[in-house]
Amino acid sequence: MGDLIYHWIDILWLPIGYFGVHKRHRWWSVGFIAGCMLMMRLQAELLIYGGFTNGIMGLLHSSVYSRGLVTYGIFYALFFIIAHYSPRTEGVIFMAACLSIFFMAFFTTAIVMIL
Repeated sequence: MGDLIYHWIDILWLPIGYFGVHKRHRWWSVGFIAGCMLMMRLQAELLIYGGFTNGIMGLLHSSVYSRGLVTYGIFYALFFIIAHYSPRTEGVIFMAACLSIFFMAFFTTAIVMIL
């Protein structure tokens, strides 16, 4: 049971993302979080399936999954701060910000997971 909670703890970000931003940005926020959740799992499974449960270099002793949870959690918080201070941003501009933060989170997490 604890393992199930550990692997799905980041689903708590979805209601925070829905209710924590302005009304016009709610679905962009949910899409951003869902995309990040999927990407984190794909990155972790790729490394775990390859036999690198502690990263390719093995410098850090934590699992790649827990590193992904922490790193993406930091980027979720950054995203919510940006979304809070941009209430009148148009949809296309907000989508571009979502994609930018998504790719920043992806590349940062890839580097952290490799360590």
